[in-house]
Amino acid sequence: MKEKWKKIFSKDHKLMYEGFVVDGMPYGTGTSYYENGNKCQEGVFDEKGLVHGREYYMNGNLRFEGAYTKNKGRGPNYPTFGTCYDEDGNEIYYGELTIRKLGDMGFPKIVKPEEFGFIPPKAGPDFLRRVWEPEEYKPRGVFYVKARGREREKLVGFLERNGFKCGEDEITTRESTIASRYPLEIRFENMEYGHIHTVTSSAAAEASRKTFRVDEFMDIFEYSFAYVIV
Repeated sequence: MKEKWKKIFSKDHKLMYEGFVVDGMPYGTGTSYYENGNKCQEGVFDEKGLVHGREYYMNGNLRFEGAYTKNKGRGPNYPTFGTCYDEDGNEIYYGELTIRKLGDMGFPKIVKPEEFGFIPPKAGPDFLRRVWEPEEYKPRGVFYVKARGREREKLVGFLERNGFKCGEDEITTRESTIASRYPLEIRFENMEYGHIHTVTSSAAAEASRKTFRVDEFMDIFEYSFAYVIV
C-alpha cells in the first residue's frame, strides 16, 4: 500500500505520531510524541521502529542521535551507533553501542553505555509497543457492524481514512454498502469493507458473534490502532 502522511491519536485524542503511514502503522519519515506533547522519537521508521533518527527524554532533552539496527527477533529496532546524552543534555557516549539479547526471542538490551536505559524509552507512549508488536493488538478476521443512515456513512468514511477500501464486485460498491440495510462486512486481512447481501447471511453473521454495534466496533478499533486521521 502506498505511504500516506497521517496523524495517529490515542484514545483520549492526544497526538502520538505524525508522519508517513502504511497499513495503519508508521513507515517512513515521522515523529512520535509523549503524552505531555514533547517529542519521543523522530526520523525514518519501519515496521519495527526507528531506522535512523533521534530519541528524546520526556523532558524534551535529546537522548540519542544516530543509526539503528533492524531487529529480526522480538522487540523493536535498537540503536547501534551514535551519540547518547543524559537527561540534563550532557553527552555521555559516542560510538558503537553494545547490546545483548534477552530470552529465547532475543529482546535487545543496551549494555554499553549502561546509562542508556530501556528500549523503547520506559516512559514512552503505548503507541511504541504497537509499532514493534503490532500483531498483539491488530484485530483479525471479519467483523460485521450494524449501522444505518448517517451513522453508516460516517463509519465508511472513517474506514477509508484509515486505509480500508471497498471490496467491489458485481454486487458490492461503495454506494450499495452505504445504502444496504444489512451489516457492513469489514475484513482486516486485506483492509477491505463491503456489505452482507441476504437475510440468511445476516443471520449467520449474528450467530458467529462477530456482529457489533458501531460503538462496540470503535472500542475494538481504538484499542488496536488508535485514531488515524488524514
